[in-house]
Amino acid sequence: MLRGRDLILEALDNLTEDEFKRFKNKLRTVPLREGYCHLPRGPLQDLDRVDLTDKIVSYYLEGYGTELTLRVLQDIGMQEEAVRLQQAAGSASTPHPTGNAAPPTQHSATASTPSGMHFVDKHRAILISDVTLLDPVLDRLYGQVLKPEQYEAIRAESTIPKQMRVLYSFMRAWDNTCKDLLLEALRETNPFLVQRLERS
Repeated sequence: MLRGRDLILEALDNLTEDEFKRFKNKLRTVPLREGYCHLPRGPLQDLDRVDLTDKIVSYYLEGYGTELTLRVLQDIGMQEEAVRLQQAAGSASTPHPTGNAAPPTQHSATASTPSGMHFVDKHRAILISDVTLLDPVLDRLYGQVLKPEQYEAIRAESTIPKQMRVLYSFMRAWDNTCKDLLLEALRETNPFLVQRLERS
């Protein structure tokens, strides 16, 4: 099983020199989670892929470092590489290879909080700002809880946070079963984010 460091390095190895340069430039300006700071500007330009991977892991640890690498890849337009990293990270974070038994246990443990509020309602603000991969989520919900016109309205927005706000506007009419579908889709496509929120 690949560790976060290996996943980051593999993603960087797949970039051309120009793409790697754009990655480093964006890494200095991408919004960070509260409590973290950007890598020092000076030595960053001279780092090769191995050194940059080590620097990312030392600054942000493997979990958030992988999540941050994914966001930077998306921001510089490397969608295929971002999806590949997301899928590899999702596989690496799944402890049970025989998939059917684990998800229901996780779902029942996290769908509702002690106050009765659903997971996606409790963490609304963070989900709006921190979801990094939304298209596969919308595809999962299309035809189940999203009507075609709702799906198109969400996709028409220019950024993921704006798309998430529109999604939440439709969610007012959802029951917990519909919200459960959203949570399951988020757990598959944004595993690091959901795991972080489950621990909070």
